[in-house]
Amino acid sequence: MDHKLPFFSDLARLLRADGRIVNLVSSPDIYQHEWASFSTRDFPDNRKAPSGNTVRIIVTDVEDSRLVEYILCTDADHGTVYPGAGLESSATRPLESDGEPFTWVNETRIRPWTIGAHVAAMCDRSRTSPFINESCEAR
Repeated sequence: MDHKLPFFSDLARLLRADGRIVNLVSSPDIYQHEWASFSTRDFPDNRKAPSGNTVRIIVTDVEDSRLVEYILCTDADHGTVYPGAGLESSATRPLESDGEPFTWVNETRIRPWTIGAHVAAMCDRSRTSPFINESCEAR
């Protein structure tokens, strides 16, 4: 988790007054269930992994379906990273619909993704970047 706070702090520093960061992250649930295009069946240790531990998943809908390892970040930890980086956040965790042309496994009842929208929590005039709006009145 140590790398997330400086990363998002730098992004917050670079935001214009009216800027937004939108990011899509895997929810911890994605590493605990089966999905239309991912499998965790062979990795029961994922279910008890705490934030900061390595979890494993296999992407099943591509030719190269090798193992992917990820450092787990729980929703609670994401909830401390963003404000710690000077960002105000809102998030949604969408579900898929039965009427879509895909054979969903758990996607209609368990939310595998979190989509976050983040804005700088305060206007910091000490930020220096050619992309930063000089005016903070948009906030």
